Amino acid sequence: MKFGKVDHPEIIDFSIPMDHPDTPAVLSKNKTGAQTKIHVGCAKWNRQDLKNFYPRGTKA
Repeated sequence: MKFGKVDHPEIIDFSIPMDHPDTPAVLSKNKTGAQTKIHVGCAKWNRQDLKNFYPRGTKA
């Protein structure tokens, strides 16, 4: 099996689960007053994964 590939994606529940009860307490510990920023991305990117992903000539 390749990472992220499944034979029948229609049988997978992709719904987002409810927050853990401790989530508000953890997020409220932000003392700076700045807005919390959360980044989500792929675990691994390499040139082979990105082949033909960007138009030719785009700098990586």
